[in-house]
Amino acid sequence: MCRAKRATMPASRSELPLSPARRRAACAFLLLSLIGVPAFAQSKAATAPADLDQLVRGAQTIVRGRVVSVKIEPHPQFPNLQTMVVTLAVTRTLKGNVPALFTFRQFMLDASDTSLPASYKSTGEFLLFLNPVSQYGLTSPVGLEQGRFRIVPDSQGNRLAVNGRGNSGLFSEVPRKAAVRGLNLSNQARQMMSSAAGPAPLETLESAIQLLSGAPQ
Repeated sequence: MCRAKRATMPASRSELPLSPARRRAACAFLLLSLIGVPAFAQSKAATAPADLDQLVRGAQTIVRGRVVSVKIEPHPQFPNLQTMVVTLAVTRTLKGNVPALFTFRQFMLDASDTSLPASYKSTGEFLLFLNPVSQYGLTSPVGLEQGRFRIVPDSQGNRLAVNGRGNSGLFSEVPRKAAVRGLNLSNQARQMMSSAAGPAPLETLESAIQLLSGAPQ
């Protein structure tokens, strides 16, 4: 009887055949491990909180621009890796050196997830803190949604910047870190950084970014 029951029991999960979607995911992870490209999970739980100083230090490129196009396509070298290609018309560069029409490629852990591409189409202008580009041409915002700021107007038409976490904790340690480094924050920057969360004045934020990055004011 025991043998009969065992014979009719379903195979263990590890023995079941992989679905096409799981097979593609498995191939993607295998390729990522082989080529040494970080597999950045696109979820808030996957990233530790980062303040403005960490975003500035971690970014190779800090750029503000308007989204021209967003498209999903396989990586040119690794067809099993799905990527998102974003092109910006640059309005200001705060760190690094990019052309007026700037394109970057970001790895997509789940190609069926349309929320990430849609988020770039939700507003016309972004302030992006981008990680160094890997040898395979991939990058992503520092801290993922923390390094991607939407530019939005307030009721008076002033431009504000807010990241994917509502700027929560963005300035928590910045005044202390600036003091340690001998950097003098403006009164406007200190007032901005007194808020625990919420949209920040774009002009004041960009001035603080320049100060923290060592760029000329």
